[in-house]
This record gives sequence, structure tokens and C-alpha cells, in this order.
Amino acid sequence: MNPILEEAIKKLSVVVNVSTGLAHPLDDSRAKELFKALKKYNVPLSGADVYSLAVSNAWPERHAKQLAELAEKLGRGGRVQIREQRGWGEPTVKRIIAELD
Repeated sequence: MNPILEEAIKKLSVVVNVSTGLAHPLDDSRAKELFKALKKYNVPLSGADVYSLAVSNAWPERHAKQLAELAEKLGRGGRVQIREQRGWGEPTVKRIIAELD
């Protein structure tokens, strides 16, 4: 499994209320920003990997499935609307990459 993806899901799991998944607009936006940044840095976005990582980071199964579907969509080049842009995704991915080097 990709270590950048592993760290990204860990960081997302800290800032998102995993018990409600992506129900809150800020949580939804953070996930979208993160996956877009991961895609930009050529990190593979496998739905199965994201699901597994989410479950191992205490996401309930249904919310982990939703997160995995979002990752898969963006990984295939799908488009999403980010309502609450926070500029969180790209700096987070850059920091993860720097920490792992």
C-alpha cells in the first residue's frame, strides 16, 4: 500500500468526524481537496485501499465506503465541487511527502 496514501487517510481521520463521515460540508471539502492533491502528485487512489485504510482508522463501514467511492471517482479523473475551500489538501500532501523522504 502507498505510504503517502496511508498517511493522508490518517491525517484526514484526525480532522474529520469519522462517526458522521462526509456529512459536514467542511469534512466533505477536506476529503475532496485531499484526494485532488493526491491525484496531482500521482498517488494512486484505489477505492479498495482507501476503504481498508478508513476502516483501520475507525471509520464506520458505510462512511468508509463513501470515502472510497469518492477517492475512486477522483482517481479516475472525475470532477467534484468543493463548497468550502480551505486550501488544506495540497499543503497536507506536500507535508506528508516531505516527512516520508
